[in-house]
Order: sequence, then C-alpha cells, then structure tokens
Amino acid sequence: MSKKVLHISHHIGCFRDQQYVMERLGFQVTNYKFTDNVFTITKEIADEFWYANVDVFNSFDYILISDTAPLSRTFLQHIDELSAKLVIWICNRFDYGMQAEPEYYTLFKSATHHKNVKIVPSTFFEKVWCLKNGIDILNTEVINPLGKHSNDDNIPKSNVFSEMYGDYKELPDADVIVPFYRNDTHFFKLADYLQSKNLSVYNGTFHTVDQLKKYSAFVTLPDTFCKWFSFEAIHNNIPVVLPSKRLLSKLCKVPDYLFNVTGYGGAEQLTEDVISLSEWYNPKFNSCRYYFDDVIQIPDIISEIKNTTPEFSNVSAAHENNILNKWIRLYDSF
Repeated sequence: MSKKVLHISHHIGCFRDQQYVMERLGFQVTNYKFTDNVFTITKEIADEFWYANVDVFNSFDYILISDTAPLSRTFLQHIDELSAKLVIWICNRFDYGMQAEPEYYTLFKSATHHKNVKIVPSTFFEKVWCLKNGIDILNTEVINPLGKHSNDDNIPKSNVFSEMYGDYKELPDADVIVPFYRNDTHFFKLADYLQSKNLSVYNGTFHTVDQLKKYSAFVTLPDTFCKWFSFEAIHNNIPVVLPSKRLLSKLCKVPDYLFNVTGYGGAEQLTEDVISLSEWYNPKFNSCRYYFDDVIQIPDIISEIKNTTPEFSNVSAAHENNILNKWIRLYDSF
C-alpha cells in the first residue's frame, strides 16, 4: 500500500515540486494551502489548527511542511500525540516570521533529536542559518527543489497564487524575459536598459515555465539563494543570465539592493564565499548559466545564446535522479 502524505505549505512552487516527487515515489499526497499571509505561527494558532484537525493529521503516514518551516509548530507542540512522521523542508529560513516567538526556537532545536522528525535544508545556507541560531543540522543532507511538475490538478487554488505568479495567457514575443522582481525593476531598470541596447524585452510575471520557452534567455539580478525557477529553467533549456559572484558582491553593498539572507533582507552581509552557497552559482549548473561582470556584456551574451542551441538534458536528468534518490533515502531513514 502506498504511503499517504499531507503536504502543508504556502508556496505554489513547493506544491508543484512535491506533487511531481510524490508521483515518482509512488506516494499519495494531499496538498493543503495554509491561511494566506499567516507566517508568524503563535502557540494559539498552532493549537487551534491541531485540535481542529488532529484525527485528520493522524490518518496520514507523513506530514510534510515546506516553504516556511514555522508551519511545523502545530506538530512540534504535539509531537508525542502525532502518529505520522514529520518532514520539515526548510525553504526560506527555519525561523521566518518567528523572531518574537522564543518557544518556537526551543521546539525546533528539540526536533533535531526526535526519531520521528526529519529536518531537510533546501540549500546549504539553511544549515548555516540554523547553526547561527544554535541549531545544528550540519550532518543533514541538502535536498534542492527538483524543479519539475506535471500539472496543477492537485494544486490548491488561491487568489494569492494568481496575483503573485501571473496567469495562463500567452505572453508577448520578445528576445528575453526580465522578471518583475524588485532588483530588476526598482534597483535597476534592467528591461529599459536592455531595450536601449536594441533587445526586445518582456518584463513581467509568468504562471508556468512552459510560457518562457519562446525567449532566448531569462535575465535577472538575483535576490535569494534559491528560486524554484533556477531549477525549472534547466529542465526547459532556458539559459539564465545573471551577475558574476564578484559583481553580485559589489551590488549587495549598494543601498537598496535586495538579497534575502535573513528571510527579510540582509544583502550587506554577503561576501563572495557566502554567495557561493547560492544555487544560482552551484558549479554543477554552470553550463546552464551565463555570468556577466558588467551589464554592458549582456547583449553580447544574448547574441551568443541565439547563435547556439541550449541543450541541458544531461544536467536535467542528473539533477532529477539525484533529487529523487535523496527523497527516497530520507523517507527510508525513518
């Protein structure tokens, strides 16, 4: 009989990613979208969620928490009453929104030693951030997002998803896409600059990565250690053009550049060594990325891409195999 998993998250990327993973592992997954914009999980919120759903929770073999790890507080407070195994996949700092909740830190630290709890960092930096806060998960295997999904049939519907991630409509033709992220629009008007260099640009959101295959490249000034798109692009042969580590370390010292170190910001803390922990700069994926030391190099990079046919299938297959094997090992380790 296949295992039953309840996946609780805020993030459409997490749902899509784990839906694909669960299908490949042969697990049955039920996805639950937590209340919109509720990120600080107090004891009261956690208890209310538990007592309203305890029988449902204990009907599953596993509870998977993703995106913001504090969603696990419901289960950490009642861990001895929970019959399901608990997996906490840290995707954006284990303490996102919880700085005013000291009891949560104690619960999370205790969870690192519990036989029915597995804490999974999505990037190596999550280990660093945990250790900075007195929580040692250094011996835990990093499991990146896989970056694939089949369809949205089992994905929770939410207006927030549409507002944040665009819709299914056909996107306009252009040479490249520049996303509508803060660094690309407010810190530096990247689309305007590229258009001044005779490149046509779509500057906006998208709903699925399939919509982006028409563009020669995805050009961005990164704001975090890991985005789902950094893996989705690989599976869809979409080159990503972004600053070199040297340039990014300089940009992060400029006021108003956003890079998510703490869960909310902290770009000024970045060094080249810390930037190396970002999945945008993982050497395993160098063949899928194009780095510039100055924006004046971008038009030439786009020209180079247009004169080649990007083919990332070998990297894609290796990444999928690696990630699926890691999830298998994790569930087998309980």
